[in-house]
Amino acid sequence: MSDSSKTNAPGSANPADSAKQAEAAPDQSTDVRRQAIPNLAKDQTVISSPVAQPTGSSDAPFPGAAMANIGNSLIGQTLGHFLLEDFIGGGGMGVVFRATDLQLERTVAVKVLTYRHGSDEDTVRRFKVEAQSAARLNHENIADVYFVGEDQGWNFIVFEYIEGENIRDIVAKAGPLPIAKAIDIIAQTAAALDHAAAREVVHRDIKPSNILLTYEGRAKLVDMGLARLQQVEAVEDLTVSGVTLGTFDYISPEQGRDPRDADTRSDLYSLGCTFYFMLTGQAPFPRGTVLQKLLSHTSDAIPDPSVMRPEVPVDFVNIIATLMAKQPEERYQHPSTLIADLKQAAIRNQLRFQSSPSWLTDTFGSGKAMQGRLFRTTLGHQLLRLVPFAVPLLCLFAVAWCVNWFFPTTDPNLPRFRPPAKSEAGRVDQPDSSSR
Repeated sequence: MSDSSKTNAPGSANPADSAKQAEAAPDQSTDVRRQAIPNLAKDQTVISSPVAQPTGSSDAPFPGAAMANIGNSLIGQTLGHFLLEDFIGGGGMGVVFRATDLQLERTVAVKVLTYRHGSDEDTVRRFKVEAQSAARLNHENIADVYFVGEDQGWNFIVFEYIEGENIRDIVAKAGPLPIAKAIDIIAQTAAALDHAAAREVVHRDIKPSNILLTYEGRAKLVDMGLARLQQVEAVEDLTVSGVTLGTFDYISPEQGRDPRDADTRSDLYSLGCTFYFMLTGQAPFPRGTVLQKLLSHTSDAIPDPSVMRPEVPVDFVNIIATLMAKQPEERYQHPSTLIADLKQAAIRNQLRFQSSPSWLTDTFGSGKAMQGRLFRTTLGHQLLRLVPFAVPLLCLFAVAWCVNWFFPTTDPNLPRFRPPAKSEAGRVDQPDSSSR
């Protein structure tokens, strides 16, 4: 998790006081959450309506407490064998903490399901099933899931703690990424999706804030396999009065209509939108209401990143257009095909990377061997570009030679292209000047 996304969190609060505060000001719960958790108001799949206060008693802890109060109240407490130490942020499903695994003595991230979701048995069941699916994944570009549990009424999931920063925050600070860096991150994320697709896991919430970049330059996809819960609730919440939906800047047309239709091609569409964001600093359809954005994804022309950034090569403009095709069957059908196209485009445009990316060296080797093969391949492409010009010139030369040989000139002042005659001794006789 990125340290830059942390929120200053005071010490542990009294649970009873937290509940009383939330009940005293229910209409301000949404504002409190957005002020205390910056990430909640940005790039979130679903921002729920103000939490309705339950009537009567409940066994769940902190009934009706706002998300910010939940985050502050849990600091310093232990869920299972995980000590919650620092409040990182929150999202549609719950709040995230930096924690310590007391058994293995390592730093982890713990995502705690909010009371609103934790009190619903079906949501808890799906939460555990999706978490178990994500736990089957083991890839260098996916944040590992370590544990799923329940303690003191709180359902939580434990996953790898990542030292780095998410792409959204990186672009917000430094602007659009260098082209080679953006391509490297997209290829690494595609490799993660390739691994997940082979195990029938669909992310359903690919966006810049769900891709973390470590300080070593490795992309890590987070919330793998959990976003389906958020997307399903988004559709259900559309019928509720007063609900505020978060960003739909990266959602595929079919997923906007029905999240159950999402598959790997939907993830690739969202990856195309994320690619556009990396190159331009804004989402493909950045303005308008939620409904207008959904309609734009469905019917508006695919934006060209080179309009805002002319130095973007046409190869990558075409890749984004394929990723963001309106119909799933017109997109890349598998992440591996996307990676292959990124490789070829990187070669044709002679991109230089800070290191040898694994997605590139898988084909071309590593170190000096990779650089040599990459150079020879690039030289071959350059020579192929000369073929349209070289062939006509060679044909013209061949025609001229044939004409001169079969129809020799009668002008004595011009040389004739005739092979020299050999004498009986085998010596080559010099041509007589009189034969010219």
